[in-house]
Amino acid sequence: MKGTLACSALLVTLVVLCAPGCGGGPSEAPKGTTATTAPAAPPPAPAAGTPSSTAAGQAGEEAAPLLAWADAEPEDGKAPLEVQFKADTEGGKPPLKYKWTFGDGTPDSEDANPKHTFDKAGKYRADLTVNDAAGDSDTDYVEIEVE
Repeated sequence: MKGTLACSALLVTLVVLCAPGCGGGPSEAPKGTTATTAPAAPPPAPAAGTPSSTAAGQAGEEAAPLLAWADAEPEDGKAPLEVQFKADTEGGKPPLKYKWTFGDGTPDSEDANPKHTFDKAGKYRADLTVNDAAGDSDTDYVEIEVE
C-alpha cells in the first residue's frame, strides 16, 4: 500500500511539474499569433461630492456581517449596583443602532455604552440588540447578579 501511495504521489508531482503552463515546466507562447492584449483600464473616478468607497472598503462591496458582543463591569455586587455596559461590534453598515434591555423592568437604553443601576437583589439578564443600515442585526447578553 505504501509503495502504491508513493508511486501515485511521484506521478502527480511529475505531471504537475512537467505540464506546460502549469508551473515548473517550460512554456512557450503560441506561435503564429501577434495580437496582444491591452491592460485593463482603471475604474472610472467617482463624481465630485460622492463617496469613493463603501464601509467595506471598495465600491460595490457588501459590508461584512454585523457581529455584536455585550460586556459589563462589574457583573456582580451588592445593591445598589451601578454597572457600565459596553457594546463591541464588528462589521455591519453604519449607522448602527443599539438597544439595551436590562431585565429589571426599567426603560431600555439606546446608548452604545450605557450605565445602569440595579436597585434590588436578583439575577438579571441584560440583552443587547444592534441593527445596521442594511437591515442586518445581531444580539448578545450578559448576566448580572446583585446581592
